[in-house]
Amino acid sequence: MKLLLENWRKFINEETVAFHGVGMEPEEMSFKGDVPACGDPSAGSSEHGWSDKQWTTDDKGKGCPDFSHDKGIGLDHPDIKQAVEYLDNIMDSGDKLVAYSRGGAVALAALSQSKNQPYVVFVAPAWHEERGWVQGINPTYSNGVIIHGTEDEYVPLWHSAELSLRTGMPLYIFPGRKHVNILKDKGSPESGRELTQEEKEALVGV
Repeated sequence: MKLLLENWRKFINEETVAFHGVGMEPEEMSFKGDVPACGDPSAGSSEHGWSDKQWTTDDKGKGCPDFSHDKGIGLDHPDIKQAVEYLDNIMDSGDKLVAYSRGGAVALAALSQSKNQPYVVFVAPAWHEERGWVQGINPTYSNGVIIHGTEDEYVPLWHSAELSLRTGMPLYIFPGRKHVNILKDKGSPESGRELTQEEKEALVGV
C-alpha cells in the first residue's frame, strides 16, 4: 500500500484526476492529455485494485485509481476503500476530480467517507440504484457539477436530474451527446445548458 501511494503521489500536483467508468482503463479518461494524472500506462500488471504488483519501482504508474468492473458492490468493497484512500492520501485540496459513469457511483460512495472534499465533475454518473453498480448510496455531496448528454443510451437523464435535486449541484445538458462522447465536454461543463429546477422536477416526475 505504501508503495502504491508513493507512486500515485508522484503524478499528482494540483491537477485533474479521474475515476474511470466500467470497461475502461484509467488512461482512457485522458483525451490529448486533458486529464494529466491518467496518462499513458507503462508496462506492468494489468490487474485492478491496489496490489503492490501493479506499483513496482519499475512501473511509472497510471496516476489514477484502477477500479474493478464489479456490479452490485457494497460500501465496503475494495473499490470504495481504494477511492477513499486516494481521496484522503493522494488528492490535494486544489485538485479537480472527474468521475465518469460507474466512477461517479464510486466517487459518491467514497466521498461520503472521505475527509477530502474536492471539486467534482460528475459525467453521466451511474449512481442510481436502477443501474445497480453501487448499493447503499445516499447522495449528499454538493461540491461539484453534473453533465449529461441528451442522447445517453445507458444512463437516463432523469438520474442526473434527481442527483442534482438531491444534492443542489447544477446539471448541464449537452444536446446530441451520448454516454461516451459526453466525455469530450468534461473540461468545460458550463458550456452546456443548465437545467432549471422546474425542468429537473419534470424529468424526475416530482
